[in-house]
Amino acid sequence: MFRMVVAAVLAGALVSCATPYQANGLLGGFSANELREDVYRVEFGGNGYTTGETAQTYWLYRCAELTLEKGYYGFEILSDIKFATRALPHGNEQAFGRPITITASAEELATAVSLRATEPTGLPGVLAALEPVRLAGVIIVPMSRPFMPALSGDIHLLKKPFEPAPPKTFAAATLKAALQPYINSDKCGLGNVCPHVHEYLYPKGKLQPQ
Repeated sequence: MFRMVVAAVLAGALVSCATPYQANGLLGGFSANELREDVYRVEFGGNGYTTGETAQTYWLYRCAELTLEKGYYGFEILSDIKFATRALPHGNEQAFGRPITITASAEELATAVSLRATEPTGLPGVLAALEPVRLAGVIIVPMSRPFMPALSGDIHLLKKPFEPAPPKTFAAATLKAALQPYINSDKCGLGNVCPHVHEYLYPKGKLQPQ
């Protein structure tokens, strides 16, 4: 039981930030599967700390990046994806419910004391956080189901230059340049992309002053 609690604390420390722009892994991320030579299914999945705006931005950036990697000029979105052009729902930052205390057995308490006495370097902070185990039992924190934003869609890569028509067709280099500042800049709130105007989703000149 005690080792399970330690594992839970370590896992919580690992995932207490938004999914970064990365290939799919422990915290989520992007993936792309080739359906034919010029058609790919691109996906991005965030964790419970990731905003919808972050997931959308990373999905678009991966599409642009993949298109350029394959030597194409731009891409057309084949799937029916409804992009949000305003603030999107935030991940569930309150991913934990109200703690409840379950009394530990004498054997479990003895194990806790023993592990604390021989704790390896690098873990004292984790085991210190479990101090209630010695006094009142094991702290169990039930998980609620967090909002985990995800996008999945098929894109058709296009070689010949064309006039982009967002939000359906994009010139990959132009889209990547527009998104780059949000990918590389300092992040906001648990490592998310900072809120911004999604100008790259509008036809050219749509947001120009009237």
